[in-house]
Amino acid sequence: MFLDAVDPTPARQLRTLNTKSLARFEENFGRWMEHPASHIVHHDDRCCEEARLWFLAFARSMEIGTSTQFELRAPSWLNQLFSWGPSRWPIAWCKLVREKVLDCGVFAALAREVFAAQGHQVHPAQALLVYDEISTGHWRQLWKAGEKTDPKIKRIEGDGDAEFFPWVGNRLVYHELCVIETRDGKGRFYDSTWGNWYEPHARLGYGSLLALRTECPRLLQWGEHTLSHGEWMEL
Repeated sequence: MFLDAVDPTPARQLRTLNTKSLARFEENFGRWMEHPASHIVHHDDRCCEEARLWFLAFARSMEIGTSTQFELRAPSWLNQLFSWGPSRWPIAWCKLVREKVLDCGVFAALAREVFAAQGHQVHPAQALLVYDEISTGHWRQLWKAGEKTDPKIKRIEGDGDAEFFPWVGNRLVYHELCVIETRDGKGRFYDSTWGNWYEPHARLGYGSLLALRTECPRLLQWGEHTLSHGEWMEL
């Protein structure tokens, strides 16, 4: 099943009763469907290139001692280098290396750089996850606190009083991942914020994966699912 990102009535995109019931109460569902994956700005100058090369050198140093039999080396160390929280957007290489707190969009973009440096075909991916209202309420407060601490967090036009992308809903949250395209046309989804891989089967409960979208320009096979470029796939 696919979620059509250009449908002007997002709730009608959904096919299953469970997903419909969740999306009905999410005022930002349409924005999640249309939001592009995050990318790090490069100023085309020494400031950003030196910062990017420093990061890649650091990434390589973290791989020393890793068994060479594992060609795919996930950057599980990212959440040791940075904490998860609100980020200023847009964000450039020369700025992010001095930050201590980054959001999931930056985590995903950094993981793509690491995988690409290892020689893998890697692409942006986005997800909708299911959580309870206690967790989502806590995250909203965390982001509001971050805004007060850092008044430079970019205000997004049309958000009213919000000063960050409204990724947190009532039960659903928008999240960013990266997808590895293997040589046999299969996909592997990695969550660099928490350092885990997603398996291609439906899972219920806290943090379950509801839908995915990838920017891979080719069809990807993920378990029994086939993903097309730019189309939301409901699990």
